[in-house]
Amino acid sequence: MDIAKPTVRPMVIRVVLFNLLACLAVDGGLWWALGVVSRRVAAAAGAAQPGAEIAALDAWMQSAAQGFWPYVVPGSVIFFALVSLLTVLSLRRWIFKAMPKAKKAAPKQEESRAERERQALEIQQRLYLHLVTVLQKEGRLLDFFVEDLSQYDDAQIGAAVRDIHQNCKKALEKLVAPQAVLTQNEGDPITVAEDFDPNTIKLIGNVTGRPPFNGVVQHRGWRAGKLALPTFSGRQVPEIIAPAEVEVG
Repeated sequence: MDIAKPTVRPMVIRVVLFNLLACLAVDGGLWWALGVVSRRVAAAAGAAQPGAEIAALDAWMQSAAQGFWPYVVPGSVIFFALVSLLTVLSLRRWIFKAMPKAKKAAPKQEESRAERERQALEIQQRLYLHLVTVLQKEGRLLDFFVEDLSQYDDAQIGAAVRDIHQNCKKALEKLVAPQAVLTQNEGDPITVAEDFDPNTIKLIGNVTGRPPFNGVVQHRGWRAGKLALPTFSGRQVPEIIAPAEVEVG
């Protein structure tokens, strides 16, 4: 019914207006014709020797003029109201017969939109884990972070970290190619220009007044020299960073 309301309502208004104008036109035409004929008959009846038929016709025209407004006009209004009702019911039935196709198509469109929204949400969730997935695959970085290191001495930890460091560094150079934002080394003095980009340089410490600012480099920052991350796999569970591996046989 929600789909039919905006279609049926304008249709009803148009049908009613059309029949109202038709009723006014018919009643106006009848009243004008009645007036013309009445005047001619009255002129003929006023002659010296009017015939019996002319006199009878004149009496009938006067009676018709007296009954026009109390009988003819209400009757024509009722007639055109019935015509409007029948027209609306016929058109409404025709519209409802044509609606099932649209009703069947609407759920498919809603389902398709919901599916696209779900896939977009999964991609957004994967964006936060995708680089971690790559570093886990190449260097077992997540295994190192979740490992309890209290049971190992420094020499054992150092030997393990060397391999993880090399593999993760190789993966980062291949996929991201990290580059320093600043060319100066940490501890070097620097002057931050007036038109500096706050997304590139973060000011810390006692920041007052307006640039330029004189300070000391605390961290050089990093930017991606390139972005060559592999495409998403077709997995349906976005929170899985790396699947478990089971050797069979």
